Amino acid sequence: MIPGIALTPLALPLRAQEVMRDPGVCEQIEQLATRMDRPLAEVRKEAAEVLRGMVAVDAQGFNKVFDEGLGPLYSGQCNIVGDTPALAGLRKLNERHALVFLPSHRSYADPFVLGKLLRANGFPRNFVPGGDNMAFWPMGPISRRSGVIFIRRAGKSDEVYKAMLRAYFGYLVGRRQNLEWYMEGGRTRSGKLRPPMYGLMSYLVDAVVDRRAEDVILVPVSITYDRLNEVRAMATEDVKASKPREGLLWMARYMAAQRRTAGTVYVNFGEPLSLAGALARDGADGKSDKLMVQKTAFEISQRINRVTPVTSPALVTLALLGIGDRALTLVEVYDLVRPLLEYAHQRSLPTSQLEPLRHYHGVLDALDNLVEIGIVSRYDDGLEPVFRIEPGQHSVAAFYRNSAVHWFVNRAIVEMAISAGTQMDVSKETWRAAIDVTLAIRDLLKFEFFFSDKHSFRDELLAETELIGADWRKATVDREGRKNYLAKAPFLVAHRVLPPFLEAYQIVATRLASKPTARLLDRKQLIDECMTVGRQQLLQQVVLNPECLSRELFGNALLLADNRGLLKPGGPELEQKRKDFARECADAVAAVAVIGALDSERRAAAKEARR
Repeated sequence: MIPGIALTPLALPLRAQEVMRDPGVCEQIEQLATRMDRPLAEVRKEAAEVLRGMVAVDAQGFNKVFDEGLGPLYSGQCNIVGDTPALAGLRKLNERHALVFLPSHRSYADPFVLGKLLRANGFPRNFVPGGDNMAFWPMGPISRRSGVIFIRRAGKSDEVYKAMLRAYFGYLVGRRQNLEWYMEGGRTRSGKLRPPMYGLMSYLVDAVVDRRAEDVILVPVSITYDRLNEVRAMATEDVKASKPREGLLWMARYMAAQRRTAGTVYVNFGEPLSLAGALARDGADGKSDKLMVQKTAFEISQRINRVTPVTSPALVTLALLGIGDRALTLVEVYDLVRPLLEYAHQRSLPTSQLEPLRHYHGVLDALDNLVEIGIVSRYDDGLEPVFRIEPGQHSVAAFYRNSAVHWFVNRAIVEMAISAGTQMDVSKETWRAAIDVTLAIRDLLKFEFFFSDKHSFRDELLAETELIGADWRKATVDREGRKNYLAKAPFLVAHRVLPPFLEAYQIVATRLASKPTARLLDRKQLIDECMTVGRQQLLQQVVLNPECLSRELFGNALLLADNRGLLKPGGPELEQKRKDFARECADAVAAVAVIGALDSERRAAAKEARR
């Protein structure tokens, strides 16, 4: 029992009754009863019971326990660095409209970190939808009285439940209550943004279309940690497909792990998006416009990425990953990090405390921090210290790299396109092939990254080419020129950025091609098989990147396969399409390997020159 606070259920029914009396909610219940052909009184009774378990309240006494009691236990000893100038503009918008904060989701601590920053800057408490797996005692009773809306994870087929959740969202934004939720549907296991879930966003669209709210302002939020204690546990969950059941024992273990410092947390706010403006722009005229909902969620994800900073751990792990088990000296790590810093400066990317990496001591400090948390191993008994990814920690290292990997994907695709051109002599054919390569890789990875539309994407790639070398048009007119152009580039990253994703897709595609086409596939069973076969292939060095063994990446590969119509039963034509998919993935892996070999030659030559 929390001293001085009785965890009784009495406050909740009163608020639920208030929601039930709302005219908009009453209208939706009547429409639901008509649609389901059920007695109105029966549906009202069921709706009231649903709302009783759903409705949250903002109770001052419980807020104090939530913020000052649970908050530090979940978020640990972290230093929060917030984008305070952006918050001033958001406060102005909040005077007229409800704000819906849509953060990236990397930790259970995210709501505590964001909430602390917002309250310190004068914002009211957000109402936060969350999974009912976190509703255990005492977390559940305290959280529900501190604005947390617990949502059933198995409520998708319950019409009354869905209707009341939609009605409750309309009720809240209609009263200009701020909301906060995590579109990814769960914490990322890979470190980058996951594909968004659309359900709750559609409820906001309905609220604006139904005029329950004049407008709703969507606020993209990037939350980035330079040290996150739960990454190792999430990597294990991703591999084993098992997650510990939340409860008191789980909570005690989690909080014990949070006693270690969490370092610095960066909270950045992207450009707000008016939902009413988006509806007017895209011409949506009804609640069934799924495409508009998807486009809005996609745009929010892009805006989150645009304000996600490049961190020191991201750059150092980017340098160390992609070279197998080989260790690097401090000078070698520095030589890999330095051009990445220049690149970030050239593109004016959002960054966080990267200036120390311009010096050897700064890179050494970053490496030692990764050694301290067990991601990197350091060997001191030779002529000089050498560093490598600790065996078994590649997925953890990839989590940090992937927080910023989206900034380097277009560069990697440009390298692949130029490399493909080294196989041809005729300039016109070469550049037509290069364009085809970029669009093919974009399509292959469209469920991994949030690419711009094709026109903007081509402009972005041209800008990347200019950054590699302003004389690219002259330098790449023939095959040898293109090879030399890549060899003289300030850095190459395709072989450090893309292989884990492409190898994961290759594993899925080859297993899919081996399956009979007449039967319906069991996706979970296929992912289990990909994991076991992938382990074998890693031991055989058929695949080279341990972080490719990821259920999250395998799942995205299946999304792509489904999008291409490769999962439903079919005949000989489907069999050929699956084989083509497997060949496409294998060719992409091989193309990246060519760039990796070229980079190895470059580094060997640079090392020889230093002697």
